[in-house]
Amino acid sequence: MDPYGAFPRHPAVPGQERVGHAQRTTVLDLLGRAAAEGYLDLDEYEGRVAAVTVSRTVSDLYAVVGDLPPQFRWDPAQAMPKSRQERERESAGSMALMSVILGAVSIPTSLCIGTGGLLGLLAVALARKGMLDDESRQKAVIGMVLGIIGFAMSLGVVFLTVVS
Repeated sequence: MDPYGAFPRHPAVPGQERVGHAQRTTVLDLLGRAAAEGYLDLDEYEGRVAAVTVSRTVSDLYAVVGDLPPQFRWDPAQAMPKSRQERERESAGSMALMSVILGAVSIPTSLCIGTGGLLGLLAVALARKGMLDDESRQKAVIGMVLGIIGFAMSLGVVFLTVVS
């Protein structure tokens, strides 16, 4: 006996896919805009909001906004908002790349008293944030090493300037 037999493996009819909080929130935003622009009165808006909160499928959400002008129609094919994890991964990648750039720039600017050291420290700080993601870790390590070299060279230049 198949314990999953009562549940459909694939939606039999297009539009019967399940929806989640993100899709419902998108439709609620569309309804809010439609009400703000006068396409819905308060009673109709409240009724549609109630329908959205209990909707389970794509077709349920289509039915709520189907009679509204095109700018208020919901398209489930539109890109979903990025998850927190995706945003953090992209941020870590950007931080790692910036650390490589700043670390590389810190080496030649270490001859300018203090400038290379500041850029090197900034590269190290960004590299630490860039190491949070496995994909960007290698770049972050390179940025950190370059930043440390730039900082050390800058300290050497400052030391030689003070001593001489």
